[in-house]
Amino acid sequence: MASLRFYTVALAALAPGALARLMINNWCGNSVSIVKSHAASCDFGQDGKCISDGGRPWVIPPGSGNSILGLDYIADGVGASVKIAKDGGPAGVLQFEYNVVNGGNYGGLYWDLSDLDGSGPGLVGTPFFHDNVKVTPTGKGSGTGTCVIIRCTAGQVCLDSYQHPDDPNTKHCPVDTGDLWLDLCMPRDLFDARRAVADSGSAEENNTEEATPQHDRRHEHLGAHLTGHKRHFRA
Repeated sequence: MASLRFYTVALAALAPGALARLMINNWCGNSVSIVKSHAASCDFGQDGKCISDGGRPWVIPPGSGNSILGLDYIADGVGASVKIAKDGGPAGVLQFEYNVVNGGNYGGLYWDLSDLDGSGPGLVGTPFFHDNVKVTPTGKGSGTGTCVIIRCTAGQVCLDSYQHPDDPNTKHCPVDTGDLWLDLCMPRDLFDARRAVADSGSAEENNTEEATPQHDRRHEHLGAHLTGHKRHFRA
């Protein structure tokens, strides 16, 4: 079970061989509530209990860049979903979906943002439609292949997130990549800027945002495999 931690520092380097975390940074004027689902299980919170049975969601208070929650990945090769709701805002959730595949030719961290079921069962939407949302990979592999920044601009349908089940929007990073940063309600100047990331003590910029044809072919090959896992994401 992941633990709740709030950070005042921007980034820590990944220890060699360690699996990084999802870092959720809440810039919103509202708190956000977060639950997970895994392997078609119930939505559960920080105490591991189903929300329907009284489990407690993670809650990140409003912030200005320092209200950050670090969540460990469930790394068993089965798809999981992190569902984020805006407290006091529009109903629904934004989903960060992922699957950690260890070993083999197709090992890695597969991830996406999804608006599917975001406004209810079978309804596409997100409570962050009017907010800037950004996902930034860091560390090993960032800026290459599909391990790239995605931006969802306020007031626009996010074409980098899933709007249809067959959208080709799953990303892939090495299994030993750095933390992924998910920024909610990000100020526009920071949203447009590149995040400087620390990697083995040196600074670099993640500035490549186009998938290579070779990686596109890999996604075509993995299509059936990942589609099966996306069924697990719908809890």
